[in-house]
Amino acid sequence: MRDDFTQTLERSAPSFMRLPGAEYVDYIPASGPQRRILAVISRTPPEWLARTAGSVRPSCEVLVHNSSADGISSSEVDTGGDKIDLGYNVNEMPRILRIAEIINHDAGMMELRAV
Repeated sequence: MRDDFTQTLERSAPSFMRLPGAEYVDYIPASGPQRRILAVISRTPPEWLARTAGSVRPSCEVLVHNSSADGISSSEVDTGGDKIDLGYNVNEMPRILRIAEIINHDAGMMELRAV
């Protein structure tokens, strides 16, 4: 049985996505249909990738509801295979970024790194 704290996290996550700063992105799982979800994006300057000499790639942190119904469930994420289609800069055409890792998650929210 889930405890009160877990239930509170699950109930409060959808209201967080109604705050200013949330935007729609397209979640593209490696298997299964693409879907549009709300996310809060923290955009960072492009960073050097150590694995490929001389390669610069944008990176961002994506905060989503930890739910397969209206976000992304932590149990369904395929790091390296799943992608997110989002506008990296304001007024820029969307680009597809790969979900590289789950940074953190709880019963209500999940933070991902996309590169």
